[in-house]
Amino acid sequence: MTGLFITMEGVEGSGKSTQIWRLAERLNNAGYPLLVSKEPGGTKLGAELRRLLLAHHESGEVWSPEAELLLFYADRAQHVATVIRPALAEDKLVLVDRFEDSSWAYQGAKGVSDAKLGHLKEVVLDGFKPDLTLILDMDPIQSLMRVEARNRGLGASFQETRFDQEALEYHQKVRLRFLEIARKDPGRVVLIQAQGAVEDVETAIWQAVSGFLHRRGFKGI
Repeated sequence: MTGLFITMEGVEGSGKSTQIWRLAERLNNAGYPLLVSKEPGGTKLGAELRRLLLAHHESGEVWSPEAELLLFYADRAQHVATVIRPALAEDKLVLVDRFEDSSWAYQGAKGVSDAKLGHLKEVVLDGFKPDLTLILDMDPIQSLMRVEARNRGLGASFQETRFDQEALEYHQKVRLRFLEIARKDPGRVVLIQAQGAVEDVETAIWQAVSGFLHRRGFKGI
């Protein structure tokens, strides 16, 4: 495979959805062959799993962190096999909203041990990982205020996810785990401060990505 695999991560409300499409537009304008996807939901199976994972459960049943994790990995296994690897084999730049690091941050913050996470990662991914990961960092107090404002603006047309409704303490743990990922893997991960203006965050992301592409010799038109 000669393409490049870039992921974007961050806490709820950090602006990933906005920034990933702004980045995609810049990459398209620069002439890079591009595929944009997301987890969960980047395949037909993933769309069904996304509905299960993010929706509220009418039964009120509380899922174990391990059960939740296994569903995310079912989505990831299908996504890698049928979307990401084929696109990389076609020399495309693959841009994905959330990947492996989200499992380490979110399910790890719920108490799944690093040993379990590492074992499942090895079974499903077998060493496969992004070439570059951008983590949008933001204080969860601020990011959750963004989520609340967004939900009010969308009104009845928008449904909060189960993760939106988690306690602040949980989101703070998620952030700390993302920061730990960045500290341990500086060769792959770039930390982007996401609390500023959308345009300033976009510029910081583009500087990181364009510099990386230049160093790797992956050229557009």
